[in-house]
Amino acid sequence: MKSKQITHEEELFHNLFMEYYPSLLSFARYYVKDETIAEDLVQDVFVKMWELREQWKGVENFSAYIYQMVRFRCFNFLRGEKLREEMMRSYKEEKLSIVEINQYIEEEIFRLVNQAMDSLPSTYKQVITLTLEGYRVKEIAEKLNVGEETVKKRKQAAKQVLKEKLGKLYVFLLPLI
Repeated sequence: MKSKQITHEEELFHNLFMEYYPSLLSFARYYVKDETIAEDLVQDVFVKMWELREQWKGVENFSAYIYQMVRFRCFNFLRGEKLREEMMRSYKEEKLSIVEINQYIEEEIFRLVNQAMDSLPSTYKQVITLTLEGYRVKEIAEKLNVGEETVKKRKQAAKQVLKEKLGKLYVFLLPLI
């Protein structure tokens, strides 16, 4: 006896699905503007209807009831989408501001290093500049027509001045010189 009742419920539900699905799909599409999403939302409503089949049997105006369910499901979806979009926009803005901050930091470090380099005596500056360009002590000595020991002393003195002027930023420059 119970299996006949289930069969009857399934048949009734199937008939309701076949009767209402096309118009509910069109109704949902009006709100969400996307066929696939509308299909998912309407199917969600029918799944919920099946799960709560004992409750809606007593509903007087089934048509209004099911349209209202689809409408609420669409609104919930749209509310969730709006929140997702706001979160993504916020994340992108935050990410952008982090990129901007990093760019500012790089530019500021570059400015401070240039300022410190410009404050060096010209003989020290030449040695450091050539070192940063990749020249070795021997090559710098030949270019400047000075001894290798002179290049080493100027380089050491320049490093000391830069360390004093740049403080902790000197750590970033150290591997280069």
